[in-house]
Amino acid sequence: MKSVVKSALLVGLMMFGMGLFAQTLTQAGDDFNQGTAQYKAKNFGQAVKLYNEALKMCKAIGPDAADLQSQVENQLTNSYFWNGISFYKKREFDQAIAQLKKAKTMAISTNNAKIKNYAHIYVARVYASKGNALLNQKKLDAALAQYDLALKENPSSYRAYYGKSLVAKEKKDMTTMMAMVNKIGEIATTNPKAAKIYDNAKYVTFTTLLNAGAVQLQKAHPQKALEYLADAKKYHAANADMYYYTALANVSLKKWDAAIAAAKKALSLQNTEKSDIYFTLGQAYQGKGDKADACKAFKSVLKGPNVASAKYQMQHVLKCK
Repeated sequence: MKSVVKSALLVGLMMFGMGLFAQTLTQAGDDFNQGTAQYKAKNFGQAVKLYNEALKMCKAIGPDAADLQSQVENQLTNSYFWNGISFYKKREFDQAIAQLKKAKTMAISTNNAKIKNYAHIYVARVYASKGNALLNQKKLDAALAQYDLALKENPSSYRAYYGKSLVAKEKKDMTTMMAMVNKIGEIATTNPKAAKIYDNAKYVTFTTLLNAGAVQLQKAHPQKALEYLADAKKYHAANADMYYYTALANVSLKKWDAAIAAAKKALSLQNTEKSDIYFTLGQAYQGKGDKADACKAFKSVLKGPNVASAKYQMQHVLKCK
């Protein structure tokens, strides 16, 4: 009699266990379906929550839930990615990075090469964007740390290199600034999107070096000015001001032929008033001992602060006809 009772109890427990198993599998399926509905509605945060609940139940059930678990994992991978993008669009960078890293980890385990690649790219992009925000706040070292994290994630992150060039610009580290811009140029040879950033980076670098050259001229350091101007030329060759400043520096150094060549190039590129350039050209010809060309250049100084000086040179020094 006791044996019969034990058998009945065992059957009851088995039936109860099977009922719980079926209930758990059904609940996992319901969470999966609700997660999919939230995913389609672009409520990715809620989708992540529901898919995670379904995944926990699938793992608890074991092999009998393998098919459902595979579907859950694929959808959870996508949901992590798009949830990360949602945070990124809201400029909530830390949350975005966390979600994208989870997407990348799951993509590796589910062999989802597409999400793995995009998550990899966007993690670096978010780091770079966070760096930009810190750069705007003049938190240069903190910004630099974020750019370095971006490059650790993706060594081809041209946005991070651009950010690092801007940090270097703020720190007046011209060597590093140019190195970072040159790196963008390397990437731009095979990446059209990087090429657009490269154009911006070249313009900023050129302007920075040009201004640095002008500052050195004001400080009466013509040789240092020439060094900055030579570097500036690497990023933009057709600029009248650059050649004009080069002519001024060479006049200060009494390098007359170099000054004449630079002034003539400046004149060919200048589309507006040219009097200042003509004055510098006159000085170069005068220094070289070419009276005729010096007079001709000084006669073209018609406006600006050098008019009186040009007239004096023509009338009292050169005695131009």
